[in-house]
Amino acid sequence: MRTLLTVRANKVNTFYLTKAISTASWKFWVRWFFNFSGWMGSAVVVNSGLRYTETLIQIELRAALTRHAHKKYMSANNFYKTAVLRDGGLDNVDQRIVADVDAFSKEAAFLYGHSFKPILEFTLSLTEAAKELGYSRPLALFGAQIFITTVLRQMSPSLGKMVAKEQALEGGFRHTHARLIAHAEEVALLGGSDREIGILDDGLKNMVVTQRWHALQRIRKSVADNVSKFQGLLVGSIFVHVPFMVRAAVSEGERISMFRATEELMLRCGSAFTEVLLLGRNLDELAGYTYRLSQLFRVMDKGVETEKKRAADDRLLITGDDGVDAGGIRFDGVSVGAPEPGGGHRLLVKGLTMTVERGSHLLITGPNGSGKTSLLRVLAGLWAPIEGTVTTPKVADDENKDKAVMMWLPQRPYLLQGSLRDQVVYPRTALADGNLYYHAAKAKAKEEDEKIKQCLRMAGLGKFVDGGVPNVGLATRHLEWNDVLSGGERQRIGFARLFFHAPPFAILDEATSAINPDEEHSLYEHVLAQGTTVVSIAHRLELRKFHHRELQLAGDG
Repeated sequence: MRTLLTVRANKVNTFYLTKAISTASWKFWVRWFFNFSGWMGSAVVVNSGLRYTETLIQIELRAALTRHAHKKYMSANNFYKTAVLRDGGLDNVDQRIVADVDAFSKEAAFLYGHSFKPILEFTLSLTEAAKELGYSRPLALFGAQIFITTVLRQMSPSLGKMVAKEQALEGGFRHTHARLIAHAEEVALLGGSDREIGILDDGLKNMVVTQRWHALQRIRKSVADNVSKFQGLLVGSIFVHVPFMVRAAVSEGERISMFRATEELMLRCGSAFTEVLLLGRNLDELAGYTYRLSQLFRVMDKGVETEKKRAADDRLLITGDDGVDAGGIRFDGVSVGAPEPGGGHRLLVKGLTMTVERGSHLLITGPNGSGKTSLLRVLAGLWAPIEGTVTTPKVADDENKDKAVMMWLPQRPYLLQGSLRDQVVYPRTALADGNLYYHAAKAKAKEEDEKIKQCLRMAGLGKFVDGGVPNVGLATRHLEWNDVLSGGERQRIGFARLFFHAPPFAILDEATSAINPDEEHSLYEHVLAQGTTVVSIAHRLELRKFHHRELQLAGDG
């Protein structure tokens, strides 16, 4: 529609205006005025609508791609494998999901809005101009244009690789800043400002040097594009001028009017044709983003397929009355190694065979670096064992499918952006955050809040819900809870979470390291009283009395 309006308006308006000026005719001027006003109103509506459509395509495409990336990223622990284990060799996954998807969507939407239009505009303009010039001259012109543009493109650098390289460096530079923010307190305490400036400036230097070189390369591309554009205008003008210069029998006013109308059509036709030829530049940039996103999805898909294969190899479960595997946790000939940059492993645990049954609490001890946490990572499925198999308790019926079977309490509990209530119920969503329109829903939410308060009291955080801290309650929100709570309070949040979910098994990895020894006993007593089987990593030997067995690791395999 926009193209048809442009071509028709250009021909009619140019003809009437030129005719009016060359003959000093008010009649033709009035026609031009009303034609221009009508076409202008239509063009405003159509162009605004097309611009909105292009923006909407960009937004929806980005939303769809990002949701798809999020689903892949959060499946099979891909977020952990790519960030920590560096599976697939991906750099800066966050950059790819946030910035690259956005840039890809912009380029794709631009191509959608600027590829079909010039092709149609070229066709319609050529059809109108051919009424005066015939088809032989314009087609010969565009054939020459294709040849010249092809030669120039062979001399130009590829933008795809440059775009991919620049995005990788941008991601690395942003990661350096994000890392500084994450470790701001440690850097400040160590007085590392000068050293960090050097690290940040090195990242900036690598990015800027590359961008300068690519800017120089883009000059070649720009020169080729402009030569192609302007030589097309020059040759096209010659093709248009000659036929009208040999028409001596036509009146001066008629010849000028016809020439101006045809010239405008050919200029638009040539401009549209050149725009089509130069779409290769946008395709090159799109190819750069496509390459990075294809890498991302390829690695994510591989992680999902690997997890599916591992799940299919799981052993059949013998279930207890609560729908949880009665066999507990089993290690059969398990060897554990820490991944190394070269792709190998440093052996930590070799040939471990043991079973942790329900109600039989296990304490794992050993020196730093002996493989205590590494063993638990294998148990969690984050690392694959070098050899052997691990069987973990699972829910085997639909009735208990939402039940937490094993819960991890790391030394540094994860605190999300949300309310105090959210910290306790995580990874669930609090009922108070749902639809409370019905009375029954309100009653359940209130009941859950009372349970959350009791869990916080058991964890030694009753001050937050009993008025001990002014203006703090379950609905209190902070942008970053890690900056508000002390180390001991953060660990107590972890225990409140454990009390709330009351899982059959709990893995405690130095979960009380920041809590006073006389207070950690109370926490363990509450955990055992609720029937949770505990596997603990701890350096405080006073905790032995809460465990039935002890596994000592030497760290030498």
